Amino acid sequence: MDNKDMVLILDAIAKLAKQVSDLKPKKEKRIVPPHRSDDVKELFTALAKAQAEFKPAGLTKENPYFKSRYADLAEMIKASRPSLAKNGLSVSQKIIQDEDGANILLTLLQHSSGQWTESRMRVLPPKADIQSFGSYVTYLKRYSYGALVGIVASDEDDDGELAVHEYRQDFNKGTGLNHKYNPKKQSYETITKEQLEELRYELASHTDLAEEILEKMKIQTLADMPKNKFMASIKRIRQIVKARDGK
Repeated sequence: MDNKDMVLILDAIAKLAKQVSDLKPKKEKRIVPPHRSDDVKELFTALAKAQAEFKPAGLTKENPYFKSRYADLAEMIKASRPSLAKNGLSVSQKIIQDEDGANILLTLLQHSSGQWTESRMRVLPPKADIQSFGSYVTYLKRYSYGALVGIVASDEDDDGELAVHEYRQDFNKGTGLNHKYNPKKQSYETITKEQLEELRYELASHTDLAEEILEKMKIQTLADMPKNKFMASIKRIRQIVKARDGK
């Protein structure tokens, strides 16, 4: 067999390999649904008018462990629905499933013109029982609703320091005291208020884990947790809770 025959054979093998590759089903590109209608001018105009009339949501509920008060979903709706309806706006929330079968909370803000915008949040409760699922969905509904329409609670502050001042005072009296802590000198970015609430939810029945986190991270309150430690902390908390439940 000379070189010419070898070249012909290699060429034939390459063509055959290409034909086999073309026969393989190509993976379809995942289509991400749009998060809003093509035109949202009327919707945003109406939302701006509604927001100008919103009343702050009252802090009617209390978290006994964290000694904090918060506005529940009913209070947010009460503070915003009249102005939304007046300006042709409505909000609907429902559980759907994505193409992978995962549960998604869909929150849809609609205008009488037919324009709309939405938010989607993955539903990942820490436990598989129906009580945990319902509680977690209610928690997500509250944050999705507030974020989409722009409703705020009556004592929210912008710089975040006032939001955690009471917690720091409480921890200063107990085991969370850290004499080296100085919020003015902290160089890292701390977690958001939404992340703080998620931590509170995960730790609501596990006060010992909350104390362990504070001690290991050398912080006085969960609100001082570094943002880059948030996801790892959530995963670890859920691992420990599942282990305790024998799962």
